[in-house]
Amino acid sequence: MKTLQISKQSSERTARTRSGHRWFTLAALCSVALLGSVPVSAQEPASVASSQEHGAANDPAVKTNPRPAEGADVMAMGPMQGGGAPPDARDPDAYSGGYEHTPGMGHPDSLAVGLLLADELEYLSGNEGQGANWHLQGTYGGDIDKLWLRTQGLAVERTTDPTTGVEALWWHGYSAFWGTLLGVRQDVGPGSHTWLAFGTVGLSPYWFELQATGYVGDDGRLSARLKASYDLLFTNRLILVPGLESNVYSRAESDRALAAGVGNVEFGLRLRYEFSRKFAPYIGYVWERSFAGTADLRRADGEPVTEHRLVAGVRVWR
Repeated sequence: MKTLQISKQSSERTARTRSGHRWFTLAALCSVALLGSVPVSAQEPASVASSQEHGAANDPAVKTNPRPAEGADVMAMGPMQGGGAPPDARDPDAYSGGYEHTPGMGHPDSLAVGLLLADELEYLSGNEGQGANWHLQGTYGGDIDKLWLRTQGLAVERTTDPTTGVEALWWHGYSAFWGTLLGVRQDVGPGSHTWLAFGTVGLSPYWFELQATGYVGDDGRLSARLKASYDLLFTNRLILVPGLESNVYSRAESDRALAAGVGNVEFGLRLRYEFSRKFAPYIGYVWERSFAGTADLRRADGEPVTEHRLVAGVRVWR
């Protein structure tokens, strides 16, 4: 009986020993796997890394010299600003249409610049006869304030149109595209008056050029003129310009054949070709009609109420 018990105890010890060996073997394998996944640099002793760094520091082949050796082929570095352009540099004025940069223009908004513009300078032929029409303008000043001189008129068979006159105005810009006008106007021809002029001029959305001017005459009468135009580009040089103009009066003026109300409406089409920015000949057609009492006065004088004119002229400026 004792022999059986001893044999049983011996078998249990052997089983426990084998089980312990299995767990030890499994733990050893896991340790080896973990050590193999660690980067080699992390396992490198600090003394080895320090030794390598010290050796690299003492190795003349590893050192970096901040200055190039004498006689080395290096690119010469000039100053960050200034100096001349290389010989093969592109001409900065090659595409400016003949305009060149003027030194010293550091504050262009404070410069005073002059302009002479003949927007319409034309010969005409129509059902009233032959004559001339002109719209001229001269300005001088800066981007905020400038002097405006302008004149427009129509002369057919040595008879001037009642809209003919000369104006001296002061222009003041109040936004990027709009400005106000204030000054005087002097009529030309029979029954002429002197007027106080005020209005606005500018570029509306969709690039319509607008002018709206009101007038107060020396005898208290009132008048207004509205002008609008648009440049329709077929090409950069071939441009069609539709234009509209209308005049309104508060009182009749028999000497100038004008009645109260809308005096006239004029619509024109002018096709110009710009040989240069400053020179553009054109041809066109103009239709004009008188209204209300002004039309009655023209009928009484035996003049046509509706006018048709073929025009040919030139647009120039400098």
